[in-house]
Amino acid sequence: MPNISDRRLSTLYSTWQRSSQPIGKDQALEILAQVGDSSRWSASKLLTELKKPGLTTAQQIALATSGMSASEKKDIATILDQPGLPLEPAAKAFLEQVIGRTTPTPPPNPPPATNGLSVTGNQANGLSGTTKAGATIEAINITTAPGGRLHMEDTMVIGKADASGQFNMAKLTGDQVMKEGDLVRMRARYADGTTSDWVTVKAAGIEAKDNRNAVVALFRIGIADVGGGKVSVDNINASRQVSEPGAKLQFTNNRTGEKTQVVITDVGGFPAGFKLNGKAGDSFSIAASDGVNNTAFTTSVGNVTVPGGTPGTTDLIPDPALHKNELDSAGKPKFSKVNFTGPLFIDGPKADDVQQGQIGDCYFPAAIAAIAKLNPDAITNLIKDNGDGTYTVTFKEKDWATGRFKDVPVKVDGDLYARSYGGALYGRSANSSDPKKMELWFPLVEKAYAQWKGSYDTIGSGGHVSDVFEDTLGVEASSMSINYTGPDRVWAQIVKNVDAKKVVGAGTYGEDQEAKYTNTGVYANHAYSVLGYEKSGTDRFVIVRNPWGESEPAGNGPNDGIFKLKLEDFTTLYQSLYFQN
Repeated sequence: MPNISDRRLSTLYSTWQRSSQPIGKDQALEILAQVGDSSRWSASKLLTELKKPGLTTAQQIALATSGMSASEKKDIATILDQPGLPLEPAAKAFLEQVIGRTTPTPPPNPPPATNGLSVTGNQANGLSGTTKAGATIEAINITTAPGGRLHMEDTMVIGKADASGQFNMAKLTGDQVMKEGDLVRMRARYADGTTSDWVTVKAAGIEAKDNRNAVVALFRIGIADVGGGKVSVDNINASRQVSEPGAKLQFTNNRTGEKTQVVITDVGGFPAGFKLNGKAGDSFSIAASDGVNNTAFTTSVGNVTVPGGTPGTTDLIPDPALHKNELDSAGKPKFSKVNFTGPLFIDGPKADDVQQGQIGDCYFPAAIAAIAKLNPDAITNLIKDNGDGTYTVTFKEKDWATGRFKDVPVKVDGDLYARSYGGALYGRSANSSDPKKMELWFPLVEKAYAQWKGSYDTIGSGGHVSDVFEDTLGVEASSMSINYTGPDRVWAQIVKNVDAKKVVGAGTYGEDQEAKYTNTGVYANHAYSVLGYEKSGTDRFVIVRNPWGESEPAGNGPNDGIFKLKLEDFTTLYQSLYFQN
């Protein structure tokens, strides 16, 4: 009989041990009821609460651990470590989560096969393994990926299998460089375009110790008051990760001190229905652990605040409505406004200042960044600080009767919809997320454009780069189909415009051709700025910028969204060229 200090738990253990029946999830809940009882909950009442329909695993754990002592957690660990009690895998995994023993464990590697993928050895010299002869090896570091705008499928090519199906010393580069303990997601791509199943590897043998904790995308965490003393927590970019699968996040309500832990799912998000105790205006400190680092949750990654409570804006001028995706089922905003008071310009307008936010208006920041690069004076003249907390942005509207452009002044204040951690929800400047420091010209120009056109929903439903050129510069602009034009004419148009300081942009093919962009670092259905061109011998390069301010082909230097493509690659990947006449 193992040494179990809790008398009732010891009795329960003896009963189950004699029965020799497998212990499932229901019996695991009985264990929690015995050790989680407190002055607030009796064991029987706690068991009733734990078995309520719809309760998530995270909520069950939070209920039980609130009344559990360190010695009782030790008792659970003793039970887990005993060979005599037949615990079902689900029950064992559940109890391990309760005592915080869960660590991100990759799926088992499949056996070597001619049409699958197997990883062998450690990763001291990179990734090695076996697959089908000649297959391309694709990978993404899903420990670092949450910090950028990467989907879990946004792989890079890291190697190729030889004639015997072996690949060796394959390495990730740039922001995805692999360190000890990182989770790397891999697959093989075959000559016919099909792929193997995904294999996840926890890197080992690189360093003496795992020193990199789970990365948390604080800017993707959405939090909202849903009534009844509860706030919902979700990923506002569900197609991308909040953190690495298996990481544990601890939310601490800064008002009440209550702590709640949750385990990130295998797709990098929160379990469905995850909620915290709280109300509008509450702020929560967030700490993370990958099971190795920060296991006591002493280091926080930041705070998120529940929208509502005391208004934080002056609302000098009514603001454009949010995009429909940022409204709840009742049509109410899921985000609050914050009054941003930073400088309009810090060192003049630059393409680097522009970053697209949580809205599908890539054509707009792509056009504005191109203008900031090739005609910065036009940006300076576009927006004026009125000195009273308001700003005037003067757009241009074509009079189709005369062919002339007339001024359309739009007045806005510094209020911007903000994410739960405080940064701007939509367009922002790259220099800061601090409302008192962020350079304001781009987010305010975008806000004014939304106000002029009707709402953020109006401008976030697609558009054309050339239209923004006309609306901001008061000039005629055109587009050409790259596929039907030919590389020489495309090159000539780019050179002509860049040399004359006339703006240029480009757009990729739609999502129906997404396969074209696999491992290219370029995205389907997306607009880009064209910033310039280069020649090297007989090679011609187009310099392009992603309006996200990041995410680009591998091997292009810093991950700032700026990269260059050979003209042949540019004309293959891009469908349309937009340019000032």
